[in-house]
Amino acid sequence: MKIAIVTDSYHPTRDGVVASIDTVNGILRDHGVETDIVAPDPGNDDERIEGVHYFRSVSFKSYPGYFIPIYPSHAKRVLRDISPDVVHIQGVAVMALKGIVAAHKLGIPVVMTFHTMVGDTVKYYSPIRIPPRLADKLVWKYIGYLTRWVDAIVAPSESTKRELIERGVKVSDIRVIPTPIDGNRFRPDVDGSVIRERFGLQDKRIVLSLCRVSFEKNIDMLVRAMKGLDDDVVLLIVGKGPATDSLRALSEELNISDRVIFAGFAPDEEVVMYYTASDVFAVASRFETQCLSAIEAMSCGLPVVCARARALEDYVVDGQNGYLFDDDVDDCIEKLRLGLKADDVMRSKAKETASDFSVPRFMERMSSLYDDVIAAKKGEKDDR
Repeated sequence: MKIAIVTDSYHPTRDGVVASIDTVNGILRDHGVETDIVAPDPGNDDERIEGVHYFRSVSFKSYPGYFIPIYPSHAKRVLRDISPDVVHIQGVAVMALKGIVAAHKLGIPVVMTFHTMVGDTVKYYSPIRIPPRLADKLVWKYIGYLTRWVDAIVAPSESTKRELIERGVKVSDIRVIPTPIDGNRFRPDVDGSVIRERFGLQDKRIVLSLCRVSFEKNIDMLVRAMKGLDDDVVLLIVGKGPATDSLRALSEELNISDRVIFAGFAPDEEVVMYYTASDVFAVASRFETQCLSAIEAMSCGLPVVCARARALEDYVVDGQNGYLFDDDVDDCIEKLRLGLKADDVMRSKAKETASDFSVPRFMERMSSLYDDVIAAKKGEKDDR
């Protein structure tokens, strides 16, 4: 089987979508599935990856680190040359549109993984000011148009599937298939002491945030919460992104800059050490469709303290494997306090929860989906 993975977001961008694509691409190849990546061209030879099919692109100035492909399009030619059994779309922006239209013209079945509730990000990154209600309406009208040519949608969580249906997406085949994690890699027994030593945190309690440092991630709530926690508690922010400078300024304004550590980007081989070095994993974002990093943290035995929102509520059970907080700084402070006191029972339950996101379960579900859309498309052709 051959799969063309067409994505709006890819290296050198580092975010949850790219992490998911890397994970899924690696698993598919490990199981004998041939894959080709089709992505926007970052425009720098040092940042291109051999074997990726690139589309000429321009930088998206209002969202640093992202690239938008430009016309004329050669999507149809690229997909014809790849000759995949399925085109798997990752995202809903310009690359998605190009890939879906080209696949439709070529008669190739299309699967779309719905990673991001795009309407939530428009207010932060749209190059023009649009009233929130209008922006939301336009986004979902576009998604409704885009998905007319999609044979199946992968929702990373039950809450995402429900929201897609409530929003009027009319694709009949929507399956919940979360991105899996490697439980052999993300383990509690990995030594994270090098991280504590690097930042001089041997005697501190660490609240970890590991994500793209962007405005919609709501990390400012975690920074504000630090003001209400004991002086031996630090917030370790791992990642890069457009919100970094404003978060630094906020920590200085609150006089807690010594307790908010900006670690920058973490190489893949160090990510697990950040988890095991920490005491609590925190997520304040309210637009997560899965939050892969939270599941990785749970696999390392960390309790997750997170916003009571969307996919996070699907697997974080308040008071059992972590804590949920409302959109309120005081509640965030209280739940972080409780998370920092988590016992071995809670940590064990967190790890148990993460075990549900296994590679074998993912492959069984995804292989079945690919087989089904291929068979359905063949049936359509036979009926003509």
